[in-house]
Amino acid sequence: MIYVALAALLWGLGGALAGRFMEAIPPSVLIPLRFLLSFLLLLPLVLRFPPSARERPRLLWVGFALSGAQAFYYLAIHATTVATGIFLQYLAPALLTLYALVRGERLPLRALLGVALALLGAYALVVGPGGLAGGPLGVGYGLLSAVSFALYAAFSYGLKTPPLVSLGVATGVGSLLSLPVLLLHLPQVLALDLEGWGAVAYLVVFGTVVPFGLFLLGVRTFPARQATLVAMLEPVAGAVFAWPLAGEPLSPSALLGGALILAGVYLNRR
Repeated sequence: MIYVALAALLWGLGGALAGRFMEAIPPSVLIPLRFLLSFLLLLPLVLRFPPSARERPRLLWVGFALSGAQAFYYLAIHATTVATGIFLQYLAPALLTLYALVRGERLPLRALLGVALALLGAYALVVGPGGLAGGPLGVGYGLLSAVSFALYAAFSYGLKTPPLVSLGVATGVGSLLSLPVLLLHLPQVLALDLEGWGAVAYLVVFGTVVPFGLFLLGVRTFPARQATLVAMLEPVAGAVFAWPLAGEPLSPSALLGGALILAGVYLNRR
């Protein structure tokens, strides 16, 4: 659980810094660059510690799910708002909870109450009184990002392959899928200034390799439903970090939402 929580803290810090240096980079440039540079950074580990033949097909599915989660998330926030995209992606624990119930799994009442409280808290913290923004297309992207994130956690649960090797394979899949987009927007990539490349480098290392590696390390033994719920600490961390970094004070609704998310995570502890 601690590894997933640390990943959420890093994602939250990245979200707090995003407004400073990532607004000028369109998703069509950011998504393929993020996958390609992460893959190149992890490639030596993949070559040194290749995954077993038994787990390779599953790692491909992890890669497809990660690609969908990242691509649909950035498309969602581009078509709607960051708040709407984050909230919709964190419907993932609700989807996994619903799937568990459909399969006949008996979940304790406190676990169901925890998921409900966390979702209510995420809405209060991230969306706020203004409500969800954007049209059907953006909402659709957000829902697809939630499904993809849920599948990413589910496929990753119990993997024996080292986390960074698993992530290397997954980002390799994402690189191949997004390569046509990268080539199409190559002039925009080459036009990035020093600040833009700094933003991309930060996102690759501290927004992808380190937190996703920690998430994969945690989900090896921590069930996917609970892992995605703990990952909802991301908006809590983002709100806390945004106070000193972006000068955004914590509103009463943010404080209430953060408290509800913490309560939901606590109720779903193992």
